[in-house]
Amino acid sequence: MSYSNYGQGYYPPPPQGGYSAPPPPPQDGYSSAYQPPQQHQYGGYGDSAYQPPEQTGPYYPPPPAPPKPAQQPEQELFAADGDYKGAKQYIREPKFRDLWAAVVFLAQLALFAVLAGIFIKALPASTFKGAGGMRGATTFYSQPTMIMWLCVLLGSIAFSVVYLGLMQMFARQMLVVSFWFAVVSMVGTGAYYLAARIWFAGAIMVIFGVLYALMWFSWRHRLPFSRLVLETVCHITRRFPSTIVVSLVFLVVQAAYGALWALAFAGSFKHMEQYQSCATHTDRNGRQYQSCSNPRQILAWVYMVFSFYWTSAVILNVLHTTICGTFATYYFFEGSPYGYPTKRPTLASLGRALSTSFGSICFGSLIVAVIQTTRAIVSALRSHNSDNLAAQLLGCCIDCVLGCIEGIVRFFNKYAYVEVAVYGKSFVNAARDTWTLVTDRGIDVLINDSLIGNVLQMGAFLCASLVALAAWLYITISKPAYNVDGAYTAPIIIAAFVLAMSMFMVLLKCIDSGAATTFVCLAEDPDAMARNNPRLFAMVAEVYPQVVRGVRAPAGF
Repeated sequence: MSYSNYGQGYYPPPPQGGYSAPPPPPQDGYSSAYQPPQQHQYGGYGDSAYQPPEQTGPYYPPPPAPPKPAQQPEQELFAADGDYKGAKQYIREPKFRDLWAAVVFLAQLALFAVLAGIFIKALPASTFKGAGGMRGATTFYSQPTMIMWLCVLLGSIAFSVVYLGLMQMFARQMLVVSFWFAVVSMVGTGAYYLAARIWFAGAIMVIFGVLYALMWFSWRHRLPFSRLVLETVCHITRRFPSTIVVSLVFLVVQAAYGALWALAFAGSFKHMEQYQSCATHTDRNGRQYQSCSNPRQILAWVYMVFSFYWTSAVILNVLHTTICGTFATYYFFEGSPYGYPTKRPTLASLGRALSTSFGSICFGSLIVAVIQTTRAIVSALRSHNSDNLAAQLLGCCIDCVLGCIEGIVRFFNKYAYVEVAVYGKSFVNAARDTWTLVTDRGIDVLINDSLIGNVLQMGAFLCASLVALAAWLYITISKPAYNVDGAYTAPIIIAAFVLAMSMFMVLLKCIDSGAATTFVCLAEDPDAMARNNPRLFAMVAEVYPQVVRGVRAPAGF
């Protein structure tokens, strides 16, 4: 028998002269250092029983197990942290964050509820009454008009559901159509302005439309990446249809709050008339004039606008955070040995958004609400001083600066809430880490190269246009009594357009939030994407290598 190829030297060669009989055991027994092997009884196999071979020579202890080959550093990192570190950090101790913001928001919401009850009581007694049908509607808040708004809401939901289905079935085609739809919209709007002799605005829109069309040749390479991201997000929405259900629930909540706020806002002017004070003054020419002031009404207006912005933002961001948590659960735990941490990821994510992360959501929403309220005040001052050119220019500059700040804050909030949903961070820490993702990992390149936003914008515009057209047909055909002179036609069309667009964006939040979560989780733990979506990971690793380096989130969140 040859021993050179077995055991790699663990079995010593037999002694010269053969094996001899084993020595007798010592009288005081075997020492603790060595014990003879136990004789095992082997069961039978087939019709015969196996017997161990008889010992004919000295016993040698069995060789030690061969050592495992040393792991490479990257393999060791992958096994210890790289592949499932996101899942390990996702399982965390629940802790309330930014609790003060949640308390302030709830106090604000309670104050709004009290004021809404007072203001709605001040509305005329004919409100909500629609005797005489459509033409007998004597007030804007009459019953026939409320039915019209209900139809607007249902039409927006129906269109959004159909559009979501088209996105899931024809991802690439929707990307191409949405790009050229934006081009046609800009050029068409510019042509309309030129026909209306609004030369400057028309020229700007046409120029931007042409430039946007020329960018197709540099942007078409983004289509494969955008298509994969869109298909991935749509696949997860099919895997968790609860994301669509929760979007519908929040759509109803947002619509109900918007209707309540609109009634309270209209009633506030009627209720605050009793606090108006007027005084008669005489100018230098001896002519008398009367001026009226109502500081309480101004304060009520500012508060109502601020409350609307803050509450609406909180509703949308709770939905956004809920969907982000669901997508992160899939991203980190799909195919992992940990399994899903809960049987209902969407419900668990909603519970975190309404409890431990609610303060962080309120904090981030408060910042945006303050900026939006400031812009509304500046816009009101501009309208009040429409004949003052200096005031108009100053107001325009301030509004432009505030608009840029709002856009930046909204951008960071969108991705900061992903950090809040995944790791339960406070809003400040989430915003700081979002900045790290953008500056250090280059996630902004992924965001800019994604054309999913174009698809959503096209859908929102189409939905809003169709619903606004339906509202125009209603107001034109029915000719209600309160709109005999056509004073309400433009406000109704604009309100229907804005309402339909907002409803569409709420329902399609599952797509927008899913894409944002995919980008953030990719930068946080690229190995997880390599496991559950190798096609998308390979494309990102080839085109955006700086992103897949990954970033290790600090411990202790």
